[in-house]
Amino acid sequence: MKRVRILTLLVATVAVGGVVLTACGDDTPPETRLFVLDGVEFRLDDVAPYVAFLDSFLPEGGRKTKIMRVLEEHLIPLRLAQRAFPTERREQQEAAMALRSIASNVQELTAHAAMVKNQMKNHISRTSALLPVAIWAFEPLHMGAVSDPIEVPYGWLVVGCHEITESPGLAMDDYVDAHQVGFVTHTAGDWFKWYEAQKPLLANKATFFHPDYVTAIPQWIQPPKLP
Repeated sequence: MKRVRILTLLVATVAVGGVVLTACGDDTPPETRLFVLDGVEFRLDDVAPYVAFLDSFLPEGGRKTKIMRVLEEHLIPLRLAQRAFPTERREQQEAAMALRSIASNVQELTAHAAMVKNQMKNHISRTSALLPVAIWAFEPLHMGAVSDPIEVPYGWLVVGCHEITESPGLAMDDYVDAHQVGFVTHTAGDWFKWYEAQKPLLANKATFFHPDYVTAIPQWIQPPKLP
């Protein structure tokens, strides 16, 4: 009888202990921020679709290297430009949307964009095109179609795709015959000068780095100082 009581007490003690352990467990949600630069948050979800695209044709590359590429080539300059030039960007977006409203296919895009100054017809690869452009252009269902305005660091692009040519070797060597029409806030040279000038001004203004992704942050950004 004593053994039964003792066993019952042990079971109860373990059960209570389990409740205590569960109650005292760490319920803190996982950190979703990647880093914070001068008040601008960059999150893991922000880089995810671009990293997935890079994984689709560069499966051997490292995840942190890809994150750094996405940040440096697209997300950091985009977020800084959104903050610095909201009015100019909104005006260019409206012009891009006006063109898109009358161009439902790539032939119409070519016809209606004839008077637009900033445009380019060329072959683009997954690595030569801007990341959001490449993601849209290399979707097979988009052949012959026209994109909605695609936001890039220096403005907006309306993109038409004639056809995709697949390489017999690497997917990196595939290319799309594309027509890109730009609605931009800066010329290429002026944009480069502006962005490069921001780096020394912001280099020491990071206030948070995700501890697991310190090496994924572009090296021109200094880690936040410990208190």
